[in-house]
Amino acid sequence: MQIQDQQPNYQNNQLSKDDFDDVWVPNPHGQLPQSAATSGLINIIKSGSLDSLLTNPWLMSIFVATVILVVIAAIATTLSGQRSSEINPSQEAYSELLQKSQNLDAADSNFREYLTRNDYSSGLVSNPGLLQAVVLEASARYSNRMIASQNNSQNPAYNQHEEVINHGSEIEALKRINLGASGKEAELKYVDPSTGSWVTIPIDSAELAASGLVKLNIISNSRRETTQRFNLVTIAQNTRLSVEEVKAAMLEALRVKGLSPVASELEKTDWFGNKASSEDAQISDYQQDKPETTPTTRSIEQEPLEDKPSPKLKGGKNAQ
Repeated sequence: MQIQDQQPNYQNNQLSKDDFDDVWVPNPHGQLPQSAATSGLINIIKSGSLDSLLTNPWLMSIFVATVILVVIAAIATTLSGQRSSEINPSQEAYSELLQKSQNLDAADSNFREYLTRNDYSSGLVSNPGLLQAVVLEASARYSNRMIASQNNSQNPAYNQHEEVINHGSEIEALKRINLGASGKEAELKYVDPSTGSWVTIPIDSAELAASGLVKLNIISNSRRETTQRFNLVTIAQNTRLSVEEVKAAMLEALRVKGLSPVASELEKTDWFGNKASSEDAQISDYQQDKPETTPTTRSIEQEPLEDKPSPKLKGGKNAQ
């Protein structure tokens, strides 16, 4: 009895491909296997069957969720746009109001700096403010009047030392300060060049004290070794230009606040109190060496003009 070796039938013993799930077969390239759902979706798409696409519950769920998300996003965008359109006008108005207020503060701050600036150089000053320029010019004039009184034999200050004259002037300046401190008021009387009539305006007690301080400043600067002269016409014009910048910023701020009628009224009034167009208001009528206007009319509430003799001051006080 011969025993024949039986070769194993590998072909017959091969396992069917259907016995394994291709999804879980390791990928030799190290790639992650595709999910069954993805593979199924791809197969459905490759098959080109529209009915399969419409009847697949998983695909329809994704489609419906996507549509809902798109609709929600569109609604949110619309509501956000409406909210922005509602907020923007008020925000713009507030931003403009804030900007105009800041411009007014800046213009006013620049004017105050220019008004009160002081150059403390020992010699000639090169960068004075408006007030310092006026004080230096007044000091030069005060020195000239003092020299004239010292040389005038008819003057009580004749041949007096300059510090004796200064002392008398300082006493008068301190009187103004003391009167202001006690609550006393004063009056300023002048001829209005635009009308030719006398105008009397009250001076508050604090203003009276301030005028005394300015007088002391004038006397103090008269002791400087160097004397400087400044053109009052130029000072007046520079002052008005600076105030004009503040006024322009103020007009813009008033209009933003809804006060356009007030702004228009101010804009039509020039710096001489005359009603004029905005173009005419910019024209200056300052003239150097302009002759004084003789008063011709008086308002009812003003005091009558009287020729009163000027009191003679002792101790060189007429040099004030």
